[in-house]
Amino acid sequence: MKIFYLSSSAFSDNQTSLLHRFSKQYEIIYSVIFPYKNSNYTPGEIESYCRKHSLSFIPFQLKYRFRNPLVLLTYFKIIRTIKRLKPDVIFFANFDQVYINILLRLVDKNITIVGMHDVVSHSNTSYSKLARLSKKVLLNYFKYFLTYSSIQQCVLKKNYPDKVTFRIPLPLIGFGEPKRPPVPERLVTFLFFGFILPYKGLDILLNSVRRIAQGNIKFKIIIAGRCDDWDQEYQGLIDDESFIEKQIRYIGNDEIPLFFARADYLILPYRDTTQSGPLMIAYNYNVPVIVSDAEGFKEFFEEGVTGYHFNMADSLGLDLVLLEALTRTSSNYAALKDRMEIYVNEKFSFKTIVNTYEEMFDQVHSN
Repeated sequence: MKIFYLSSSAFSDNQTSLLHRFSKQYEIIYSVIFPYKNSNYTPGEIESYCRKHSLSFIPFQLKYRFRNPLVLLTYFKIIRTIKRLKPDVIFFANFDQVYINILLRLVDKNITIVGMHDVVSHSNTSYSKLARLSKKVLLNYFKYFLTYSSIQQCVLKKNYPDKVTFRIPLPLIGFGEPKRPPVPERLVTFLFFGFILPYKGLDILLNSVRRIAQGNIKFKIIIAGRCDDWDQEYQGLIDDESFIEKQIRYIGNDEIPLFFARADYLILPYRDTTQSGPLMIAYNYNVPVIVSDAEGFKEFFEEGVTGYHFNMADSLGLDLVLLEALTRTSSNYAALKDRMEIYVNEKFSFKTIVNTYEEMFDQVHSN
C-alpha cells in the first residue's frame, strides 16, 4: 500500500520517531513542507533520516511567508505530485494554512485522512480567525480525520457527527543521546522548553519563581526556546537572574537531549492544551513533569506516577508544587522515575501506535 504522508516540518519531531516503524507492506512517501523561516528541521536532516530508513522523501521549500499568495505556486506542485504518484492513501497533517487547505480539495477525499492536532485553536493564538477558517475548509469537505486525544475527538464528533474519526496519541519523541555528558547540576533544575506562546503560561511560572525565590532554597530554571516578545512580556517578570538560565533562541535538534538530561522536571504551566510535544520528549527521556490542571493533560498524565499537577485557580498552586519538588528526597524522586518508566512503556509503546495507524490506513483503503 502506497501512503503519501504530507506534513509541515513543524511536526517532523514526532513523525521521525514513527514513520520508519511501519511494516514493509506500507510504502511511505514522506513529503515535508519547509516554511520560509523558523523551520524545526532542515531538508538535509529529514533527507538523512529517510535515507537511513529507506523512505521516499519529497521536500517542498516555501520561498515566501505562509500568508503570501505566491506560496500557491509551491502548493500546486504538491497537488500535481500527489496526482502523479497515485497513492492508495493520502495523509495530511494540518498546520492551519488556508491556501494549502483549499488546494487539497483537489485530491480524492475518499482516500484522504486529515490529522488535526487542534480541532479548536489555543487561546490567544495569532491569526486565530485564519486558523479557524483553514480548519473549516478541511472539516467541511473531507470525511476521515485523525485526532491525537479523546477530548479533540469528542469535539470533532460533536460538531461534525457525519465524519469518521480516529484517535491515536502522539508517539514518544526522541532526538538521540546528548553529544556530550551533562555536567551534574548542583541544584534542582526545572526546564521550560519550546516556542514561547501566551497559552503556554511562562508568565505563571515566572511569577511563581519570583515568590519562592525569596526563601532560602536555591534552584535553577532553564528557559529554552524561541520567543517573539521576550522583552515586552517576560523579561520584566524576572527579579533575580541568578535563578534563571535563559536560552531565548532557536534550539537545534542536537541540543535537545542535553537540555532534558540536565532537567529534574519539565514544567508545563499551560493555560490550555490538546497534546504536548514537550511532554512526549520528557516521557522519552524519563524526565518527570509538573503540569497545570488543563483538561488536555488528564488523558496523558497520572498524578504521582509521571509527575505532579497544580491547580490554576489557586494563585499559589504552582508555588506549592515547586516547593514540594525542591524538598523531595532523592529516593522518592528515583521511585517517581521508576513509576514513570513503567507507565510510559505500557501506554505509549510504538508497537501499539503503529498497529493502530496501519489499521486506520487499511480501513480507509478498503472503503
